[in-house]
Amino acid sequence: MENNLIASRYMILKHIGKGGMADVYCAFDTILKREVAIKILKEELSNDPVSLERFRREANASTCLSHPNIVDIYDVGDDGDKHFIVMEYIKGQTLKALIKKRGALYYPEAVFIMKQLCSAIMEAHRNGIIHRDIKSQNILVKDDGTAKVVDFGIALANNVKDITSEDAIVGSVHYMAPEHAKGEVANMQSDIYSLGIVFYELLTGDVPFKGDNAVNVVLEACRKPLPDVRHFDKRIPQALVNILAKATAKNRFNRYSNVAEMLKDLNVCLNDDHVNDLPVVFNYSEDLYQKKTKDDNNKKKSKKPLIIISSVLIALVLVISLVVLLYLNGTLAPTTYVTVPDVLNKSILEASDILSENGLILDRASIKRELTDDVEAGLVIRLDPEIGTSVEKGTRISAVVSSGKYAIMEDLRGLNVETVREELKAKYPNLTIILEAQSSDETSGTILSQEGIAPDEKFDPNANITLRLIYSEYVSIIIPNSLLDASLSFAEATLKELEIDYKLEEIDLAAYDLSTSYVASLNEPIVFDTDPKTGTSFQKGSGEITLYYISEAQITACKNELAAEGSQEGPNNEVPSN
Repeated sequence: MENNLIASRYMILKHIGKGGMADVYCAFDTILKREVAIKILKEELSNDPVSLERFRREANASTCLSHPNIVDIYDVGDDGDKHFIVMEYIKGQTLKALIKKRGALYYPEAVFIMKQLCSAIMEAHRNGIIHRDIKSQNILVKDDGTAKVVDFGIALANNVKDITSEDAIVGSVHYMAPEHAKGEVANMQSDIYSLGIVFYELLTGDVPFKGDNAVNVVLEACRKPLPDVRHFDKRIPQALVNILAKATAKNRFNRYSNVAEMLKDLNVCLNDDHVNDLPVVFNYSEDLYQKKTKDDNNKKKSKKPLIIISSVLIALVLVISLVVLLYLNGTLAPTTYVTVPDVLNKSILEASDILSENGLILDRASIKRELTDDVEAGLVIRLDPEIGTSVEKGTRISAVVSSGKYAIMEDLRGLNVETVREELKAKYPNLTIILEAQSSDETSGTILSQEGIAPDEKFDPNANITLRLIYSEYVSIIIPNSLLDASLSFAEATLKELEIDYKLEEIDLAAYDLSTSYVASLNEPIVFDTDPKTGTSFQKGSGEITLYYISEAQITACKNELAAEGSQEGPNNEVPSN
């Protein structure tokens, strides 16, 4: 990009992906000091209302979702004609790329990934959002095996009009539910079908239905049964085959009614009590292309009068419903005002219930998240309109929710770089620390300055942030040979003069096989050994030298021992003459 700074904040580092509508870049957030992914709508689509609306809806759909298996959205905005979404940067690869690289996954690993995906989509459905484009390309897998669902660009939220034309089909045909492909409105069960196709792909390394074009793929999916995954891997248990069958049933009356049911089966399918599960039997026909008989046509003709009567009744119901709706919306009734209640420090669910009790609606699609000084993650910190404001009953309320507490970086200047590095890594595992030595008159290893996170600056303790520490370089010296066999007082004075830290440790006489007579012959404590050894290189400030010495107490003890032995031999000596 010509201008690599977006919104005066996000520094573009590299291009990492592209799609039909947008390009994705790795960027650096210069305020929160962390790597992020930034999705920028293609320039030629910036004036297209439909593309802009889809881009906005992707941001809104993702922002209101907080789940470990859904990529977090940090920011949304525009910079001139650049419309962007800032999201969590995932160091990993798409599930499609992983499958291409490894082929079919061993079925316990496939179940592990599917549990994560079902949990994520269940959270989306709980918030009234249908993804509509679940596929392996829209799933990122981190190096630790964590799966993250991305790209809610064509997601559809409850009570939100679909911006596609009535006969348009959105989504990827290889993962598309039959009813969705036929033009019916996508629902939760459509997402479940797509999850089932992803599961099949994990177990076999490929999608089940293919064709020369999109129409042929759809016809294959609608007409042909799902291939048996055990033809590919005989080890796959029947319990997993049953889950696949119920997730990808062509007739959605045979399909799981919600993702929670599918996740429940995934949680127990590998248990011993499911080893002998029998094949699932459907209650309804899976043939979506049954031919109509003459009897069916005759029945339809006989039902014409009934249809006319039903149409009249339906029209009456619609008129009555319209009158009721006009009344409820205030068109035929006086406007009712209510006060926005205090829901600060409440969870999203609690806040939604309280607002609902007061006749207001929490707009989940507009929820934003911010770091705070003192509010735990997941709790409401601000409303729009503000608390205490008088608004019409039925107003949709936007909320800002805490994404966690800031950490405050201490002033590290003057501290030892090795000590600081160990402490920071233990406290902030995601923090990247870069060390840079610099010539200085300061003591070796002393931190001279810090870059990336200034002293007293707030930062996200869970983000991938880089801290650069500039420190006084260590000076290398050769440990003097003169320390050996020198008096302890001389050795200590020498090391103090060289400004080298040291510690004393009394020698183990037996370990060094020193005789009693040798030790007794000493007149004062001496240094017998060092660690590191004399004559080797040592970096000042990087640690301390150990002086192994023979102590005054040891010398005295050996002298006494020799004296005692001499006194025992005394009676055998000649007695001096007078």
